[in-house]
Amino acid sequence: MRRFDDFDAWGDAINGASLRMACDGVETRSWALGAVDLGGVVLQYAEEGGGNICYGGNAHAGTILFMPVTHAARHVVNGEPLNDETLLAIPRGADFRIHIRKRAHAWCSIALPFDAPGFEARASAGIAGRGAAVPRLRHLATSMATSLLDRPAGTPAHLAAGKELATAAVACLTDVASLLPAVGRPRLDRAEIIRRSMAVLEAVTIVPEAADLAQAVGVTSRTLLRTFQEAFGISPKRYLMLRGLHAVRRRLLDRCREDTTVADVLTRHGIWEFGRFADRYRRQFGELPSETLRRARA
Repeated sequence: MRRFDDFDAWGDAINGASLRMACDGVETRSWALGAVDLGGVVLQYAEEGGGNICYGGNAHAGTILFMPVTHAARHVVNGEPLNDETLLAIPRGADFRIHIRKRAHAWCSIALPFDAPGFEARASAGIAGRGAAVPRLRHLATSMATSLLDRPAGTPAHLAAGKELATAAVACLTDVASLLPAVGRPRLDRAEIIRRSMAVLEAVTIVPEAADLAQAVGVTSRTLLRTFQEAFGISPKRYLMLRGLHAVRRRLLDRCREDTTVADVLTRHGIWEFGRFADRYRRQFGELPSETLRRARA
């Protein structure tokens, strides 16, 4: 397991998905991540020191399963809460939304080297397996992570574990009791609004206001509000604020020139209320922007 004291550095180390993430509250300044290849089945285990707002896409060659290890009910995927008997199935190429509010937690993911039967070219979805299928899969995954994450790869044990884990994963998906219900308008509409929003944000250097984002996406501010509340459990305004905080932090940590000041970085990100921003930054990251810049240069 690799240990991190910075959310963004931890997020950059995650495999198998293209992610846009923001930390939503910190309980403890500690993050951990481990990944092991079990003969083509990639098991990833993570511990987070706080909440997380995540939009991502499956960049792996097959289906990915995401399961909470702790605080399952605090995990909201695509607008629906999970529990101990459910998981998130993400087909190859599909996007997804995950939100965990302000609580340290652990999760694991299983990346299969194939498209799970019945999940080809589908949208990501919360899945409730029959009986104890999902708890059994979680137990297998966490036990294998404990035993194999820090062991040299490629042993017969890794191959045997991979086969057993893949069999248990497919069992969850082929013996489905129900899909988590949709809420409001058709799910595709909401997903498309989020996709367009993320595309807009990727194309600009300054994080826009919520009203400007709604206009760029082609929806009303009210529709954007409802969509973000459903997808992430927060308003577009708060999401954009968190995204802006992380954008500045990344720039401050990116080995700025010695003559670069915090004010230089903030103005390039469209920020002129330095004191107000510094207060929000300190509440989010536990240090002032100047302290981040000083630490990056040390």
